[in-house]
Amino acid sequence: MTKSVEPCSLIIDSDSDNTRMLQSLMQERGLDPVVCHDLAAATAVLRERADTIAVAFIALDLPDGGGLDLLGESSLFSDDTEIALMHSEDDPLRARQGIAQQASYFFCKPLDDVFIGELLDDIKQDLSTQAMEQAEVSNCAVDQFGLLRGNSAPMRKLYRMIRKVAATDATVLLVGESGTGKELAAQTLHQMSGLSGPFVAMNCGAIAAELAESELFGHEKGSFSGAHKQHAGYFERAEGGTLLLDEIGEMSMDLQVKLLRVLETRKYRRVGGTQDHEMNVRFVSATNREPEAAIRDGLLREDLYFRIAQFVLKMPPLRTRGKDITGLAQHLLNELNEVNGTAKTFSASSQAAILEYPWPGNVRELKSAVERAYIMAEQQLESEHFPDGQIDLGEPENYLTVSVGETLEHTEKKQIIATLEALDGDKKAAADSLGISLKTLYNRLNEYESPDAPAAGEQEQ
Repeated sequence: MTKSVEPCSLIIDSDSDNTRMLQSLMQERGLDPVVCHDLAAATAVLRERADTIAVAFIALDLPDGGGLDLLGESSLFSDDTEIALMHSEDDPLRARQGIAQQASYFFCKPLDDVFIGELLDDIKQDLSTQAMEQAEVSNCAVDQFGLLRGNSAPMRKLYRMIRKVAATDATVLLVGESGTGKELAAQTLHQMSGLSGPFVAMNCGAIAAELAESELFGHEKGSFSGAHKQHAGYFERAEGGTLLLDEIGEMSMDLQVKLLRVLETRKYRRVGGTQDHEMNVRFVSATNREPEAAIRDGLLREDLYFRIAQFVLKMPPLRTRGKDITGLAQHLLNELNEVNGTAKTFSASSQAAILEYPWPGNVRELKSAVERAYIMAEQQLESEHFPDGQIDLGEPENYLTVSVGETLEHTEKKQIIATLEALDGDKKAAADSLGISLKTLYNRLNEYESPDAPAAGEQEQ
């Protein structure tokens, strides 16, 4: 039987009164609520239909564990699912942890049914708008939101989050792979904040550790050898505007301690100075590491993480953005044509190749590939202008050997199992690396557990 792909909602709570109220609100809006009373049932539902869940309401306390266990590194939720946490009392620590992971909201029970209804109306309206635009817009059309481009569901969720947080003074942490557009998102956030000051970005990984404190806070003349004049640091240069600290996990632990102090007191002092200066800056940071892993590896202080991650924005990898890929490629080609006075086009085969490639370098890699293909092509960009083996696969042991005549089923199974082994069994990371949904990965693994399934190394006779 074909499974429905219609968007649904998920309620995870053992409180029957609260569950009935949420069910009623969701049913009124056609959001097809699925109710789970514990973690085990919720996990089973997520493995089956995570990519269809538009909104989820999760109680923090459940009979067999905590609602936060569903979030974080082991989360089965799709990146574009709106997640709300619920508790019978104010719980700032767990609320902050949830919002720093994947949740958008924290509500205290009893819930305000009027406000929740309005929230669900917004989500339903957004889903309807997406469906209309996907039906009407050609494959190569991409919307622009600030400096960001894309029509896909993950990007639309990002746009909604940026709109919500832009007008506040909350610290924002942008998390995403290299090349996903974290700095563009920060600049868009700045544009929509209404701040009159400048946007200033500091790459923490590009500045020598011994100079980083001076660069961030500035220094007084004569404060150290070579300090021939007073120097304004990044905080001072961003006065009245937004400061982005890119790759904050590359900052030394000593400097992280000082940064935490500045964020808590809203005051900083130049190196060698005696006077405190007020910090009038919107603070945004970015990292290409998963924050939980960076904390575990000793690269990011946990107390600083909670201070910089009042609001977490996750940048979707390009491989999860569907037809945004070809839309962005067409936009990049249009720009090249306009600059150079040409009218080059993509062939159907090159568009298919672009859509199928996983783009580990994300939009940055796509831009370079389109520019290279543009130079090589006379009039039409063909698939051969996008070189095979664009990914650097590393050492020989990271290659997967496929025999001629091996069935596609065998090849797929070998690829999935090899990727899982390389990623130490991390299914979410494996699904992302393979460019498939977590649901699809689980379906494949379930098929492989069937007694009729051949081993990964076998071949059919």
